[in-house]
Amino acid sequence: MAALNAWTVRPEDYHQAGDTDWTAAFRKLFADVGKRLATDAGGSVPVSTVEVLLTGVYTVSDTIMPAVSGRAQGLTVRGLGKRSSEIVMAGAAPLLVNTDRWMGVTWYDCSFRSTNKAADYLHSNCSDIGGAQDWNFVRCEWRGTWGNGIVLDGPRNSNCNSEWVFDRCTVTGSYENAWLWSGRSGYPAQDQFLNFSLRDCKVEYQYGTALRFDKGGSIAISGGSWILEGARPDGARSRFIQLAGGSHYDSVQKLAVRDVRFELRNVTHQVINSAWSDSQIVFDGCDDTALGFEAFSAALIAHEYTDPGIVSYRNCALVGKHAYHQTKQPGRPGSGARYTDCTRKNNRTNATFIARTVAPGMSPGGVHVQYVDDGDGIA
Repeated sequence: MAALNAWTVRPEDYHQAGDTDWTAAFRKLFADVGKRLATDAGGSVPVSTVEVLLTGVYTVSDTIMPAVSGRAQGLTVRGLGKRSSEIVMAGAAPLLVNTDRWMGVTWYDCSFRSTNKAADYLHSNCSDIGGAQDWNFVRCEWRGTWGNGIVLDGPRNSNCNSEWVFDRCTVTGSYENAWLWSGRSGYPAQDQFLNFSLRDCKVEYQYGTALRFDKGGSIAISGGSWILEGARPDGARSRFIQLAGGSHYDSVQKLAVRDVRFELRNVTHQVINSAWSDSQIVFDGCDDTALGFEAFSAALIAHEYTDPGIVSYRNCALVGKHAYHQTKQPGRPGSGARYTDCTRKNNRTNATFIARTVAPGMSPGGVHVQYVDDGDGIA
């Protein structure tokens, strides 16, 4: 099939009739897109001159965007709508590999489904040249069985993989590890993976971790519904947010979660498990009490922190317990947790709501917890 015009390309333009596997067609498509670049009048990185259009369901068995040398920017992939335009990964490879190549990429109105739990959606790898960054997803969906969704990695000197936006996206299916995993190798420079924004997303998956940050951070989540539906086959916890400890750069350990409805459906689920020790973590206007009437909810450790910096809950309705573990002396005198204008579905006293562990030699009270204008009257 011929291209619709000089500025639009489709997998059908490169597909061999009768072939049920679209891997080769997509590879030819992205190779052609990479050849059709123009000079950026205001900078040194070439810009794309075409838009990719997806109008059907395409089953592939291997990576459709392989690693290519040379930087490029401005790639746009557009579908007709969620599940109307879908790429189905049947193989065990990552669907996309971006190694110091594409920046300024936007996917609109597409679905991605895996039928192989070993597959990952995207490996974004980078170094100091900063070629992998600024990816945007608008009204996109991930479903099926995945090993990981997006994996951000790079060598020791990596300084990119920043500026990721997810706008009205949907995350369903299951994840053996995580839907978004930042800093897989854990090199210190991977703390430069910064600025992640999730807006009005619907996150309703079976098990795994939605956001795993071994390195990097500065995360903003606003609006939407986040539901954990099932249990991991190995019985381990599933979490929406997992933030690793260890050393981190300045301005990394920031998380702001606003106006989100969380739903935890069994005792192995958590909203957050954080070991950031110089953190600024805020939950504002959030509610995780949907299943607070269930028998398991009173014992649920819905939020858990180890050696936190500053943690704030404002105008939140909270389920189960919050756990705080102190293994070292606080880095700042004001470290601890503050609850302002909050209410609880269960455990409406400080003694039942807060679960503490304190390492030997630490202050007897552990992490400092403060209540301000508390809806349950905790002082």
